[in-house]
Amino acid sequence: MPRRPATPSGAATRSEHDVAHAVEQLRHHCVEAVAPSGELVVLHVPSGTYLRLEGSASDIVDLLVEFGATGPAAQVLSTRYGLPSSRAEADVASVVTAIAGLHADRASRPRRPTGSGSLHVLRAWLRLPPGRMVAVAKAVGAVLAVEVGLRTGDLEQVARRFRVPLATGSAPATRADDEANVAALTPREQRDYWAATWALDRWIYDGTCLRRALVTGWFLRRHRPELHLGLIGDGETSHAWIEAEGMSFNAVPVTGRFTSLRPGGPPA
Repeated sequence: MPRRPATPSGAATRSEHDVAHAVEQLRHHCVEAVAPSGELVVLHVPSGTYLRLEGSASDIVDLLVEFGATGPAAQVLSTRYGLPSSRAEADVASVVTAIAGLHADRASRPRRPTGSGSLHVLRAWLRLPPGRMVAVAKAVGAVLAVEVGLRTGDLEQVARRFRVPLATGSAPATRADDEANVAALTPREQRDYWAATWALDRWIYDGTCLRRALVTGWFLRRHRPELHLGLIGDGETSHAWIEAEGMSFNAVPVTGRFTSLRPGGPPA
């Protein structure tokens, strides 16, 4: 799940539109985690862009989510850190400007399929046994639905719609061996799991871990899966995986876990 880094700008523009847009981004399109360095990392899921925030900047994010306006956020910040009002307002404006600039350009560009490549995929599909052909067709439908959802909607809403809600607690102790976990599934679930991998490996967009997690979770919905998002290493890379009834799929060791920025949501 590759991301592009961004840092708060020093600009102090904070029009009502910018403020409303920043709050909308935080509440509906961002998740947060704490990196090993102690910095708060805010991931803007639609664009794959992240902000690294330290010191009062992480408090400003929480205050914007809580109050939804710069005035109360700056007032609390001024009191909390003993800052002049003008300095607190400028600090809040800087974070607002950075967050308002996290545009989801839906920018991951698709690979342009060639005629020979498309024919090769079609022939490979036609050579599959009938049961697997049907499973791949279902998987393609799920992949397409996930693609539309990620490009037009709120990650948490998309995850709930696909019956893979964003996890609200720490990942439990699970079996991390994908092969053993797949072997524990029913034959139909194993076929659907295989079909999802087959389709994503040939999809016109990169089969990222987030796409794989959502599609896989849909086919494993009987097991009440949860979507987990975490930081890898020092926080330069993020990862998505599924936990379901003591099983994990595509899990790797993480150093921080992303959680919701919605008001009343669990803390990172």
